[in-house]
Amino acid sequence: MVDYETFFGNCYVDYVKDTEQWHQLRGKGIGGSDAGIVMNVSQYRTPYELWEEKTGKVKREFVTNEAIEKGNVLEPVMFELFKILYGNRYEVIDTKNISLSSKQFPFLRANLDGALINKQTGQKGVLEIKSTTIQNVSMLKKWKQDDLPITYYFQVLHYLYVTGFDFAIVYAILDIPWSNQQETRVVELNKADLEADIEILIKTERWFWNKVVTKTPPPFLEKRNKELI
Repeated sequence: MVDYETFFGNCYVDYVKDTEQWHQLRGKGIGGSDAGIVMNVSQYRTPYELWEEKTGKVKREFVTNEAIEKGNVLEPVMFELFKILYGNRYEVIDTKNISLSSKQFPFLRANLDGALINKQTGQKGVLEIKSTTIQNVSMLKKWKQDDLPITYYFQVLHYLYVTGFDFAIVYAILDIPWSNQQETRVVELNKADLEADIEILIKTERWFWNKVVTKTPPPFLEKRNKELI
């Protein structure tokens, strides 16, 4: 049994009992999936739309579709598969029932798919699991070997900062229906190589959260036209 408070020494640990509590905790700060929005690189939501949600001006709509449902089903399967394939290299720790927040900046939150310990070095890492449908060649190009789509990149940087861990691994399955193929990606990022980008991200997230606290809208007022995406 993992002592989460000790393992996540840089974080406050909340034990999540149900989905309602998870949503409540998520609303108290900026999570990993918000990082790309704050950086204004999301094709689905703007910083202003996120600000509206975080300030309570609008209630976020519950959205689901086939891709989301498939991802929810596959995540625990992929978690177990990662343990089987890479358990000789990493101790894989289940984190599905906990939510983390930074002790330095408690509004920075993290809900991890899993945590890792490198059995050779003892370094701690973040495990991020992705299951995505590649709809066109442009989307596939964003998954270049040893690279990530920009929103996922900022999500990982966010988690590395909140946890203070040394590395992250993104374990992804890409469904490519137009070519009847499926590809797997295992992308490792080392925090020591990413400090400059992490600093920019955290500065921007702190700026954004000040906008939330002071009820001052960010200067990105345009709304995405989702029909054009």
